[in-house]
Amino acid sequence: MEGKNRTSNAVDGRYSIPKEDGSTQPAVINVNEQKQDAAGELQMDHGLRAWLQVLGCWILFANTWGLSNSFGVFQAYYTTTLLPDTSPSAVAWIGSIQIFLMMLIGVCAGWLLDAGYLQFILICGTALTSLGLFMLSLCTQYWQILLAQAFCVGTGSGLLGLTSVAVIPLYFQKKRMVATGIAATGSSLAGIVYPIMERRLLVSIGFPWAVRIFAFVVTTLLLICLAIMRLRPNLKRRGALFRLKHFRDTPYVAFCIAFALMIGSVYVPFFFVDAYAIRLGVDPDTSFYVLSMMNAASLFGRLVPNWLADKFAHDLPGLIIVSMVYGFVSGGMVSLPPATIANLTEELSEYGTRMGMGYTIASIGALIGNPIGGAAQKFQGDSTADVQREFQGTWIFAGGFMLAAVTAMAISKYLKFGSVLRGKC
Repeated sequence: MEGKNRTSNAVDGRYSIPKEDGSTQPAVINVNEQKQDAAGELQMDHGLRAWLQVLGCWILFANTWGLSNSFGVFQAYYTTTLLPDTSPSAVAWIGSIQIFLMMLIGVCAGWLLDAGYLQFILICGTALTSLGLFMLSLCTQYWQILLAQAFCVGTGSGLLGLTSVAVIPLYFQKKRMVATGIAATGSSLAGIVYPIMERRLLVSIGFPWAVRIFAFVVTTLLLICLAIMRLRPNLKRRGALFRLKHFRDTPYVAFCIAFALMIGSVYVPFFFVDAYAIRLGVDPDTSFYVLSMMNAASLFGRLVPNWLADKFAHDLPGLIIVSMVYGFVSGGMVSLPPATIANLTEELSEYGTRMGMGYTIASIGALIGNPIGGAAQKFQGDSTADVQREFQGTWIFAGGFMLAAVTAMAISKYLKFGSVLRGKC
């Protein structure tokens, strides 16, 4: 029988077939090549399906990180109109818990994605985000908003947020950074459009229907993701969620501390700049544009100490300039950590685990940073000087946390390369 006459070479996976003269010749079938062909049914870096994933990831960025970037409008509305008796710190917990869950649950979502459950993640994430926003439209009390916006939307964002980072590398290699950069602009563009849309709707039709229309927009976009996003065939793997051995890598630990400090401070201006503008006397129908301009500047890059606002941002033109500068220099703080973790990782097979652990640690900073910034606000009076003193503690806290993050980052690089001027980190 032909099957019995085959001899195999276990080293290279080839089969040899005997010829009539007793010699052998390699069979056409190659086991390794078969596996490569199966995994390579779709070519990398081009094709409609690949660029549809970029579109889907762009939508995910817009409706996860973009929602966090535009929370300042809600912060201002809650403290001035809907919940005027609630402290800025308590209101800030809403947005902070949302970001905290987005980063924390994203680790588990990444593990599910590795196991091949993309559609399950998208369905659950879309359902929770949509449910949270629609329920928010019915809320009138603090605890209701906390459940709907912080916990429900935050959990949905957690399932969707890191998914956008993980899908693109499956379809792009040479153009990976370009594709990821295009997708990442979704958060900044949402941070431009959503505050304007939210504020205009709040003024024209009131809070309930403003939030409902916003929920319809977000839900529709996420349903598009569900329709077009797919995993690359035959690329499923399971990695560990957590490994203690990585805490023996001191450069990595120092970076995780820097990451947590950075996340704890970088969103403070995004949360409070709208309320600050209103307290300075800027018309509420204009103040929200400052937040949109800050997000617009973050399209091109995101480190100016936040307390500079206390020195220069005492009127609308100065506030716009400082906000745009901050938005420009703070853009990379959210997008660069995954690349930095990759540079600190010797074994690429450990990258997913180390990134998940890093985001888990950083989520603690996201949880506590903004409420501390809100607690630092102390009412002083209604003059411009009084308002500056009122927010001075908020800006100084954020600037101090950011300075500590820079210090920890420098320590991480020194431990890795023996110098803060050499090496790529």
